[in-house]
Amino acid sequence: KSVVILLGRLLLKCGCPCHRVDDMLQLTAQMLSLDASFSFLPDSVLVTFTEQNQSESIMVKSPQGYDNGQVDLDHCLVQLHDVATAPPTCGVYATLIFFTLSSFSASAMMFGGTWIDASISGGLGFLVAVLYLLSIQFPVYARVFEISASVLVALITRALHEYCCFVSVAMSALLILLPGYTMTIGVIELSARHVTTGIVRLVYAVFYAFQLAYGLQVGSNAYHAMNPNVPEQSVCPSSTLSPWFYFLLLPILSISLSLSYGSCRKQWISQLISCSIAFSVSYFLTQVLEGPIVGAVAAFAIGIYANIALKLTGEPPLASLCVGVTLLVPGSIGVRGAYAALHANGFEKDNFPMQMLTIALGLAAGLFGSAMIIYPSSKKRSMYISL
Repeated sequence: KSVVILLGRLLLKCGCPCHRVDDMLQLTAQMLSLDASFSFLPDSVLVTFTEQNQSESIMVKSPQGYDNGQVDLDHCLVQLHDVATAPPTCGVYATLIFFTLSSFSASAMMFGGTWIDASISGGLGFLVAVLYLLSIQFPVYARVFEISASVLVALITRALHEYCCFVSVAMSALLILLPGYTMTIGVIELSARHVTTGIVRLVYAVFYAFQLAYGLQVGSNAYHAMNPNVPEQSVCPSSTLSPWFYFLLLPILSISLSLSYGSCRKQWISQLISCSIAFSVSYFLTQVLEGPIVGAVAAFAIGIYANIALKLTGEPPLASLCVGVTLLVPGSIGVRGAYAALHANGFEKDNFPMQMLTIALGLAAGLFGSAMIIYPSSKKRSMYISL
């Protein structure tokens, strides 16, 4: 029983979706000859053991996170306690680095920014990292961390409106905080008939998008009050970086995202391949297909790769999928749409929730389709740590 309880807590801690945790706990209980059933919330699992007409229920709460460096279960359940007590894979310096580098590279690659936009965004990403570390040390500040970070980002970006594009800089500076991955996990869990956890994650992602957008609006309006002459909309350059620079920026973005998920160095290569597949497929197909279709095809491609890698190397697909999917998730659309809705100006303000949902549904369909092709009868004899 202790093995099942500890395994469930650690799988939730490592960011595994609840429907996959359910499958793995059922398999573990079966192997240990236990009659057990499981119910889930996003941050907890209710385990019920039935034995000789008596039942025992235990609620196990686990902090949510993504620490892929601690997902490796090759040495099986004996070392679970070592995994539970291990320190975080990424320390303070790594946190500062991945916030800065992800903001820098994402501004140029994902939001059409210039080198100036990318440089300013990298500096703001460093500021957001400092605030994030403060929120960990001071729980009282953690309650207003997201709003305060987005307010400062918007305020500084507006102050530099003559040199940078607001959307490119602000969105990329908040890249690590964008809620798209949470929304995608919620849609995946809804598709897997885990209604409670799926709905909770979905509603939380939409609320989180509004929270960040509210901070951006407050910061933007605050600077406009101090300087009424500043234009409402910043002028973004029509010319972007040459796509050849993406060969340099993609590894930087991939490694920084890997660090944000707590991945160890041996996982970087697989995650870089997944990231490259996701970006390449979406980059070329965007020119000829609609967004939701592009997301589904790209998710299908990285899902095929991750499951083939599982067959060949035994590496859990979750480690590589989370980085690849992050490039495809609709978090930035949600924040920009919520910002436009609060600002009452442009960007299809009435349609942004539907845009987020359709892209997330496409990603879920692609991931489930790839798993069905590689494992048509599911993976019944070993754990399948995936999305």
